[in-house]
Amino acid sequence: MKITVFGANGAIGRLVVKEALQNGDQVIAYVRRENALDFNHENLQIVVGNLDDNKKMEEAISGSDAVISALGPALDKSRKIKALPIAAAHEMIIKLMQKLNKKRFITLGTPTVKAKEDRSQVITILPGIMAKVLFPTGYQEMKRIEQLVKQSRLDWTVVRIINPNVKHVDKGYNISLGDTKGSMNVSRENVAKCLVEMTRKHEYIKKMPIVFNK
Repeated sequence: MKITVFGANGAIGRLVVKEALQNGDQVIAYVRRENALDFNHENLQIVVGNLDDNKKMEEAISGSDAVISALGPALDKSRKIKALPIAAAHEMIIKLMQKLNKKRFITLGTPTVKAKEDRSQVITILPGIMAKVLFPTGYQEMKRIEQLVKQSRLDWTVVRIINPNVKHVDKGYNISLGDTKGSMNVSRENVAKCLVEMTRKHEYIKKMPIVFNK
């Protein structure tokens, strides 16, 4: 499979690229500066461009079977809502995928993004409340991404994560669709593994799994 990864030089994005390469996939890594990745691989192609560069983003998407976005909003605590660059990038990705008749799109989110399966519990309520209070711009980014994804014609999956900073203990991950209990912690390694595995898990199309460590 050929997979395009946006945000490929971020903390999670780099792990996504490595996971996909280890899985035997071909990877097109979209980065915003030269030498953003400090490793090479025969199945790795790097495209350099900004998140508003229509031509470069189309180049990155045109040959792929699936697109993964590991882009995340800045954790800005300012009370003033600023520009929403990550949501704008999602809008561009979705438009280009639809133009190119590409279907499979997997992106990162948080439980700020609401799924129809969600039930009232800690993992579906608390993260959204905290984001709205602490990171209002990031909260608006997530709500705009939710709107864009749900309105698209893509076969999308939103992988929702909470606190992706915990230690990885090599025990894998579990998933809740918001209707069963989960925990509020996940390693970046497990997030990356989940994102890559979602390219082949069709049962999660138009779903919003919450991923957490076992």
